[in-house]
Amino acid sequence: MKLGLMPGTPPAEMRELGFEAIQLFYGSNRQDDDADPSDDAVREALQPGPLALAAMTLHIDLVNPRGLVQADADRAVRMVRRTAAFKGLCGDTPRPILVWHPSGYPEAADTDDAAVFNGLCGALRQMCAAGEQVGVDVAVEMTRNGSVGSAEGFLRIKDKVGSPALRVCLDAANIAPDRTPLVRCVRMLADDIVIAHGKDSHFNPDGTVAGYGPAGSGKLDYEAYIGALKTYCNVPYFILEYYKGRDDMLRARDIVLKYADGH
Repeated sequence: MKLGLMPGTPPAEMRELGFEAIQLFYGSNRQDDDADPSDDAVREALQPGPLALAAMTLHIDLVNPRGLVQADADRAVRMVRRTAAFKGLCGDTPRPILVWHPSGYPEAADTDDAAVFNGLCGALRQMCAAGEQVGVDVAVEMTRNGSVGSAEGFLRIKDKVGSPALRVCLDAANIAPDRTPLVRCVRMLADDIVIAHGKDSHFNPDGTVAGYGPAGSGKLDYEAYIGALKTYCNVPYFILEYYKGRDDMLRARDIVLKYADGH
């Protein structure tokens, strides 16, 4: 399991500090492609490391209170197909990955929960069909307030979508400790996890999330998290996020390496 970062640190410095990959982003919550980086810009972001492209990320709803938003699904399919252009840049990752990050669960007085679920399955089925055609994995990042909020929720969708291209981007701070217990979550999803994230979570007295921060700054059990990833699955890249500066980043790096190396 090698370490990577989100954008912000110069690629040459990332390599010097022990980071080997970067996760990049398409434009967020749009139905057009005008804000997306060009293919050349993506390739340039990996230099002069060179860094591996751990994944491309797409934040888009896919559903509203009445179900499928087809224009969102159409854009997501286009981004799956675009991601195929980055084969050969992904380092230890066997296939390019598009991480789909759900937005918040649709909340309205007339929300049709069955339609939301069926809409998610329909959109992901379209994305995964494209992924199967072009050799790209579609990795769902579960989030506690999102439309896919737990390991059980993902497995329910996986059962209905039925595609080998549907995978998981695991960020334990997004779902533990108020969702499936951490180690059990990793065991349940082990065959589907293709990339993992590292940040930390803080909670209010009533159990709601107060905020997120870099690894080691909150309540997430990193020894259990990294240990479970090592024991139950083979994750090529572990991507750090929510660091606010160099010191945060290096402290998070050292925490992960401590448990990854078994010290």
